[in-house]
Amino acid sequence: MFSLVQPKPRSVLMAILLLPITVLAQQEEPSMPSLWTLENSIQRVLDIAPEIKTAEAKVNASQGALQQAGAWPNPTFSVQRDDKLGIEDGSGGNDITQYAFSQPLPLSGRLSHQKAMARETLKGAEAERRYQRLALEQQTANRFRQLQLTTAAFDLAEQRLKLADELQAASVRREEAGELSKLERLRLGLVREEAQQILDNAEGEYNEALSQYRAYLGLSSALDVNLTPLTPLESVPPLATFEASLAEQPLFVAARHRIDAARSKVKLAQADRWPDPVLNVFQEEDFLDGRRQEFTGIGLSITVPLWDRKSGQRSQSIAEVNGAQSELYSLQRNITSRVKQSYLHLNHLVQQGAHYRTHVFEPARQVLDLTNKAYLSGEVEILSLIDANSTYFNAHTRYLELLQLAWLEMAELQLAAGQSTLNTEQVK
Repeated sequence: MFSLVQPKPRSVLMAILLLPITVLAQQEEPSMPSLWTLENSIQRVLDIAPEIKTAEAKVNASQGALQQAGAWPNPTFSVQRDDKLGIEDGSGGNDITQYAFSQPLPLSGRLSHQKAMARETLKGAEAERRYQRLALEQQTANRFRQLQLTTAAFDLAEQRLKLADELQAASVRREEAGELSKLERLRLGLVREEAQQILDNAEGEYNEALSQYRAYLGLSSALDVNLTPLTPLESVPPLATFEASLAEQPLFVAARHRIDAARSKVKLAQADRWPDPVLNVFQEEDFLDGRRQEFTGIGLSITVPLWDRKSGQRSQSIAEVNGAQSELYSLQRNITSRVKQSYLHLNHLVQQGAHYRTHVFEPARQVLDLTNKAYLSGEVEILSLIDANSTYFNAHTRYLELLQLAWLEMAELQLAAGQSTLNTEQVK
């Protein structure tokens, strides 16, 4: 006999209300790639990074300031009510005796200078937003390459432990046959334990890098993360390619717009020396020739600047222009030098990696294979095997580090030159 439990009306209602929200959340959550590359990692960061939203907010604020910069001053409208007419004609009471309208006239060019300054500020904010994107690309590349390195090092440590287990199993057979001394067995045991310690350390570094990568990309801890493998950087574009990008380096562009904004501020300070004239239009009612009469008038009031109250502001604005120019010169000197140094370092790392692979890593692999065969056949001693084992895995680890260093330097070079990794990365 089965009993059916009827759902409570409140539970059914909540389920109905929450269903659209759940469906919408599932629709908004983007599908994650099965294989993470540097490109889709960067795109993911750019989609969710709060730094981008902060930079966009500054751009939006600058757009609002530009819109406001061209607005005219608000007019003033006044009404005057008094008992003047009632006293004059003896009727008493209060009457409206004046309507007045005044409008400041920005004829000094102040609005145009304000708009120019706001326009340059907006362009500078847009350039800073572009640089923020480039900085996020470089930071993402650092985490991506670190995870690539620790993944490869973890795989290598597993291979090292597997080889140590195989050698230990072979040593048991040799010991049973009376071909292995106790000292050799102990040494192989040490090799195996060292491989285990290296694996444990590599696993810890891998988990730490994976945690940082997931946090930076906003990925769930339950999501499997598979990366493209760490490969050599085969070639480096000519230095002229990076130097040509410096003309549009966002930091340079932002600095130039700061200079132009400061110059507009100087012109604005000069224009502010002459206050805006004010147009006045009024209509009054008065008692003339024994009767009430209305009359209309117009006037123009101008403040005469007998004392210059803006000299300090102009001096400040001129100093800001000089400071912005010095800042640009400093940026050009430092970043141009950094591009050249980073380019030389990158080429050195690429050449060092290729040389190391040919003259150290590959020979170490061959030596290990030959030594393993020779040891199993009894041609070499245990010390030769241990030395070959250590040499190979140390060489392999160093080779992976050189590959990572080259990619990290490439990301640093692109950031300095103002190039996007999304467009210029060259992968094997």
